[in-house]
Amino acid sequence: MSKIMTTKVGHLGTGDLTRPEREAHPLNNYWKALIPIVAAAVLLLLPIPEGLKPNAWYYFALFVAVIIALILEPIPAAAVGLIGVTAATVSLLVAPKPADAIKWALSGFQDGTVWLIFVAFMFALGYEKTGLGRRVALNLVKWLGKKTLGLGYAVALADLVLAPFTPSNTARSGGTIFPVIKNIPPLYGSEPGPTARKIGSYLMWTAFATTCLTSAMFLTGLAPNLLALSLVKTTARSTSVGPNGSWVLCRWACCCSSFCR
Repeated sequence: MSKIMTTKVGHLGTGDLTRPEREAHPLNNYWKALIPIVAAAVLLLLPIPEGLKPNAWYYFALFVAVIIALILEPIPAAAVGLIGVTAATVSLLVAPKPADAIKWALSGFQDGTVWLIFVAFMFALGYEKTGLGRRVALNLVKWLGKKTLGLGYAVALADLVLAPFTPSNTARSGGTIFPVIKNIPPLYGSEPGPTARKIGSYLMWTAFATTCLTSAMFLTGLAPNLLALSLVKTTARSTSVGPNGSWVLCRWACCCSSFCR
């Protein structure tokens, strides 16, 4: 018995840990945090290209470090972005005067689009913490799940109800809808493999197609929707594109017709 226990403990490495366990051990993320710093240091030590101002080169080095950190994620992406903005502000890379640098750092927070995304994410966090999204999905399955077609409508309606308050189709479909429906096909003898087409494939495809539609139906159904809308307004200088604009009405017409199918 002792030999078996010793062997298991001796072979236990970081590769055997689950993701939450790895996140609980910050030592495993040190190399991810070190790579962006090294990349920025290397760029700072290189000669500044001719015709480029020193501040522009230093800002480029900081930008590269932030992009690498966003890819590796030693810490959450939001914290990486905040550190990058703070570093650029404190080092006066964006403006020579501290007041102007602070104004630049806070300029992004005066956009209503940013706050709308923030509020939507707060709603999504509330759905997850309280389990409201899961209860909505389970109740819809309870009411409409007597037939296969009803199960499909239950999955679609659950996604439709959650979409306005969850600006992430991954969190909505993968975090709420999928955990509910993944246990339904085995009850009908449908498992991955030869029996998948009994009901499992139908439910999974319905969930996949629905989340694509609901992400386009609501501006808050997907975070990039609001940013894209802001870019269109700025670039095209058009006021007709908005929550009540013709573009949104056309999108709803297309999505509703596809949703009803």
